[in-house]
Amino acid sequence: MSPAAAVPGKLADITGPGVTDRWGVTCADLGASVLAPNGTLVSVFGDTFAGERVGRGDWRSPVILIGTGDARHRIRYQRAGGADADYARQLWHYRHREPSGRRDRSSISTVIPSDLLRVDQMLYLHAIVNRGFGNVAWTEIWRSADSGVSWHNLGAKFPARLHRGHAQCWSWDYDPDDGWIYVVSTGFQRDKGVILRRVRPADIGDPAKYSGWGYRGGRRAWGRTPVPINPAGERWGELSLRRLARGCWVLGGFVASRYALGYRVLGSPSDELADVPMQLPVVGSSWDDEDHPGGRVAQLYGGYVLPGSRVDRPGGVGLLVSQWNTERGWPYRVMQFRATLVSEDTVN
Repeated sequence: MSPAAAVPGKLADITGPGVTDRWGVTCADLGASVLAPNGTLVSVFGDTFAGERVGRGDWRSPVILIGTGDARHRIRYQRAGGADADYARQLWHYRHREPSGRRDRSSISTVIPSDLLRVDQMLYLHAIVNRGFGNVAWTEIWRSADSGVSWHNLGAKFPARLHRGHAQCWSWDYDPDDGWIYVVSTGFQRDKGVILRRVRPADIGDPAKYSGWGYRGGRRAWGRTPVPINPAGERWGELSLRRLARGCWVLGGFVASRYALGYRVLGSPSDELADVPMQLPVVGSSWDDEDHPGGRVAQLYGGYVLPGSRVDRPGGVGLLVSQWNTERGWPYRVMQFRATLVSEDTVN
């Protein structure tokens, strides 16, 4: 498919009945994705059900699907992650149990994936452990050395209260030019701004080695307590930080304060966001006012940037957009969109 055919708007559903139910992924959301060392596309999904509505059938989270596709090509999955290629089993064992009370420290209601990261031959997954919806117990990092098939816990726990609750929902990418992993994060509750940290790949499992982007003497500097980098009043949910090329980064995701998917094109993750216009390629709507080709989606969230994305090209940025009709339990799916994002020079 040529770049000229990349028309903005919805390209396809990538989960749902008749699409991914063969792996027990009938209802699913999120879908953060990276290209694995072996060239396949690896996508991680959150609460996943085998039935045709939320809450029906086998409940698992997180699960992995592996296939092909990118910003310019429709995603088509070919196997599940885990030991069983024919069924998307939960990546690690735990029982979905709601806590019996505030003193219950053993029950885990669900584990929600934040984002995938690739560094050379290794994949990493940041995951959010919940005790009751929105009540984060801690977060943790898992690693895959076989392109997303099997996963192993690094053993580190990041407290839910870390950085005043701004370090729960992550997105991250690696810059081979300077050797740092850049991490943006916010709270799980969609009521906070975004902070920025960085870490060396060798130290990814050591919470003490993460360096914050904060203030020193009234100026931003590394090695300080991180404070929100976004303009005042912005509240964020799912995040997506991706390095598209040398000196070209995209930061965005679900901006709850705008009920939309919003993005900024940056020269580096530490650029001053107040100086960069936010672009809204997909916005929320009511159910009777949807227009997927026009970028209006009811009860939207997610918004993960796909591999192969390019700015300053019509439809050049691929997005994975989640949708959940919370009243009916369906649709609860992930959709592939194309969007046009322009660089700051083009905006100006």
